[in-house]
Amino acid sequence: MKNIVKKTKAFSLLEIMVALVVVSIMLAVMTPVMTTKKSEPDRTSIQVIDATPVGVIVAWYGDNYPSGWEPLDGRVLEGSQYEELRKALGDEIDALPDINTALGGFNSPITWIIKVKRN
Repeated sequence: MKNIVKKTKAFSLLEIMVALVVVSIMLAVMTPVMTTKKSEPDRTSIQVIDATPVGVIVAWYGDNYPSGWEPLDGRVLEGSQYEELRKALGDEIDALPDINTALGGFNSPITWIIKVKRN
């Protein structure tokens, strides 16, 4: 019985060069799009956040909270800065829940925040 050796076709030099040219063109087109930073914030997202009712809880990436938002870190609700939140949630609320510490074991950059006042 003869040994049958299956030959596979290798890529030719021309095919490799064409593939490299295509990848280079894709990188040249996509790199400015992927690395361009916006000089102004996205107005749409700011308007949506500003229109959010007091008392809404959302997950936020990072620690640069929008104006009128506070992290859910167990802080006591004292002072005049929490008047709108007290009206929205009820006067019997004495402190915010400590969700971030409870969920902080995951080493996640996500922070749970609550809208405490209108802007």
